[in-house]
Amino acid sequence: MSKLSDSLARISGFLPNIGSYQVRELQEGFTNQVYLLSKPGSASLVLRLADIDVVAFYIDRQAELVTLKRAAQSSVSPALLYQDDNLMLTEFVSQTSLDWQIQHQMQDIERIARQLKKVHQLPLVSHHYQVDKVIAHYLSYIARLIREKSGLEETGLTQECSYLQDRLADLNIEPSGLDSVLCHNDLNPKNVLMDAQQLWFIDWEYTGVGDPLFDLAVVAKSHNLTTPQRIRLLTAYDWPLAIESSLPKLESYCQAYGLREMAWLLLKYLLDPEDPLSLDYYFEFKGNPSLNPFHNAHSGELV
Repeated sequence: MSKLSDSLARISGFLPNIGSYQVRELQEGFTNQVYLLSKPGSASLVLRLADIDVVAFYIDRQAELVTLKRAAQSSVSPALLYQDDNLMLTEFVSQTSLDWQIQHQMQDIERIARQLKKVHQLPLVSHHYQVDKVIAHYLSYIARLIREKSGLEETGLTQECSYLQDRLADLNIEPSGLDSVLCHNDLNPKNVLMDAQQLWFIDWEYTGVGDPLFDLAVVAKSHNLTTPQRIRLLTAYDWPLAIESSLPKLESYCQAYGLREMAWLLLKYLLDPEDPLSLDYYFEFKGNPSLNPFHNAHSGELV
């Protein structure tokens, strides 16, 4: 029995007529398998099958589940209908995810900021998320996997691990100084669904308690915000500290986000070397000045 058919069988108790639904795989998920379940006359559903090493990637499924329920109650995320181990069935919404090359209008930045403020007012969970410690956790796994897997030390991946470790040593995060809050920690464009009427945040795998400025930095960096747009993001969020002194701190977290993404991609490849796409993305990210915050755009060299 395939993973999908096994999962459909598991939710048949909740949805007895599951056999009458049309099942179509969605292409949004990079790590998890995501399917649209639909049939005429019934509301469509989204089935997510998680397929990622929660220990290696520092994921707390209980924190994710609790947060998703609370976010749905606050109209921040689509409703969770059923959950069983690594399977989640949620409400389907018509809004689509954003493009990686998104160029926002100011009013949309304001909407995202206000919605993020609602997230940061949700109750805390027991799982904490400090991005530099998460990066160090990833790099520890990367180094161990390179040592343990035969032949990897000669592939150049040792040098890549050293490169990331050096960048972590260079990282100079300036925390906001505000109290820790419940954060999403991965609000890239693919985890934001919106149109002119509605805005949703999805995929709460990396949720945890941390600095609210990191969530804002993920939006600033991954949504390609200019400096004036970053100021508008902070202003619309009703940022309680001086904007001028907060912008350098925001940038330090933007660097941390970029480094986390590179470490995540390399770790993903090492855990699943049969799928080289993550390694391709890693080198693409590393060599792109707009993505890699440690890339010297003027010389074209890595620093």
